[in-house]
Amino acid sequence: MRAKYAHQFRSPAAARRRARRWTAFAGALVASPYVALAAAAVGLFPAGVAIVLALTAGPAGLLLVTELNTELPPQRRSGNRMTARTLTGERTVDLSRIERVRLLTHFSTGGVSERVLLVRDAYGMSLGLTTPASHRALRRALERLPRHGPRPRASSAALAHLGMVSAPGRLAVHTVVVWLATVLGLCGYVTAVLALAT
Repeated sequence: MRAKYAHQFRSPAAARRRARRWTAFAGALVASPYVALAAAAVGLFPAGVAIVLALTAGPAGLLLVTELNTELPPQRRSGNRMTARTLTGERTVDLSRIERVRLLTHFSTGGVSERVLLVRDAYGMSLGLTTPASHRALRRALERLPRHGPRPRASSAALAHLGMVSAPGRLAVHTVVVWLATVLGLCGYVTAVLALAT
């Protein structure tokens, strides 16, 4: 199956490897303050370096993680296949073999900055859809799936964002929960670094 997929699409194995490398790099940025604290414990440099990294490298790593899968225009469609550029290179997902759909919500100082529908297909490829055209293509693909047989795991927030379910308040609840998790996560991260540095 994977060999057939590789023949039809643009090197999914290579795309997965690139994504793993970039994810590891982003993870290293997030972990860098703790590495700096360990180095400071043996006197290699001041603990203040860890605080600087917590305020710069950590958020940069978290931001990078959120953007790794997001499509960049222009995208291309060929039958059930959707291809788009991402920060880690070109990716193709098969909309006829969707395994999971999740809604990711990102924030800026003004509130919600972006909603991304993260689609993962049966071949392990993930692509974050952001444009109205991509959302329409995803909705059509989900509506065309047979009623019987395995169904993709799609969150209720994702289906509500696509307008496929009537869920009053579901997006609001999702937004509040994600916002709280984001704020508490960032505060906890910085607090942990500061506590260890003092």
